[in-house]
Amino acid sequence: MTTQTSTQKRRAVSPVLIGFVGMIIVPFCIVLATNSWGAPDAADFVRMAFGTVIASTLATVAAWWLAFNRMKAGRSDRYWFWGVAGIFTFSAVGSITGAAETLLTRLTNL
Repeated sequence: MTTQTSTQKRRAVSPVLIGFVGMIIVPFCIVLATNSWGAPDAADFVRMAFGTVIASTLATVAAWWLAFNRMKAGRSDRYWFWGVAGIFTFSAVGSITGAAETLLTRLTNL
């Protein structure tokens, strides 16, 4: 009597889906969670600025993770992911700079 073990491939979540969630969905939820829904005070301004910084950093890390993942996989479209990661990096730098300037402006106007 022989026993055959069938090895089924485990269906993993697509790295592109993980990258999309890390670049778009989670940062959007962080910004929504740190938003002030009433009249903001100094603590709200600081929380919103830090939420923007965290969301931008997370989106950039997710974009670079996806670019390195696609490079490691040897995909032919890997250069497109490198371009997306570069765009996300420039966007994050601008967003963080804008959040710092906005925070300083709002705190001096209180």
